[in-house]
Amino acid sequence: MSRGTMLQPGAWPGESCAEKPAREAGAAALEGEKAVAGGQPRVAVRCPAEHEEDMYRAADEIEKEKELLIHERGSSEPRLSVAPEMDIMDYCKKEWRGNTQKATCMKKLPEKLISKYSWIKQWKLGLKFEGKSEALVDKIKESLTLLRKKWTDLAELRTAEARQIACDELFTNEEEEYSLYEAVKFLMLNRAIELYDDKEKGREVPFFSVLLFARDTSGDPGQLLRNHLNQVGHAGGLEQVEMFLLAYAVRHTIQVYRLSKYSTEEFITVYPTDAPRDWPVVTLIAEDDRHYNIPVRVCEETSL
Repeated sequence: MSRGTMLQPGAWPGESCAEKPAREAGAAALEGEKAVAGGQPRVAVRCPAEHEEDMYRAADEIEKEKELLIHERGSSEPRLSVAPEMDIMDYCKKEWRGNTQKATCMKKLPEKLISKYSWIKQWKLGLKFEGKSEALVDKIKESLTLLRKKWTDLAELRTAEARQIACDELFTNEEEEYSLYEAVKFLMLNRAIELYDDKEKGREVPFFSVLLFARDTSGDPGQLLRNHLNQVGHAGGLEQVEMFLLAYAVRHTIQVYRLSKYSTEEFITVYPTDAPRDWPVVTLIAEDDRHYNIPVRVCEETSL
């Protein structure tokens, strides 16, 4: 995804059931979306939200874009949550100015957690699922199954171009996209529960988890769900400490180039800083702490 913080996982909960090839397949899929060395990368950009502060455009420009978005939403064409890719230099000019053992294990996870932690029933499904009669457990199972299927399908594609086309198609289906949000959020919650239990038992835990549960609004996994994860997909994104949780949930290192911090020590931020060496690395370009872009391919080198 682009201009957001959801990433595709290459590992799954229940490591005793999930086998190493799942992570390797995930890494292969992510590699297909990285820009090849040399030249300038292209980026895929998410259409800006209507109520977010924009650091790069004047008020009249923002109003013009809102009018354009309203006009586009009234059309019969499919809505895209991720805008078509464009040359990164042009962008700068514009803006700155099922049945396997693993699958069975995965399907049992929601039932196992909800039976042990009743507060998970307070899970708030994404906007696309409000008013639907599906049971929470069934919806989470469906979301996790979809995530694994999409991941497997991408891993089987052999070229970056084919994977790019598959990703473009994915983001034309809003319901599937929101379903993937729910799956990733559930993986984050599962990881948070594991870290919290380890901390309570006096076991060594990553330092970020100490900070995560030191907040007044997330003293335990239940509060984390109610006050933070439930907002993702509705009115909120991920805070910095939650980026660490995301990285641990999907077992990928997230490397972010923060353009607003250029020439400072925070220009390149890594989540987490002490990740195992075998974790794949995903590179993002951040305009601020809410908008993220993903380099997707190489184009002819240009200059401003």
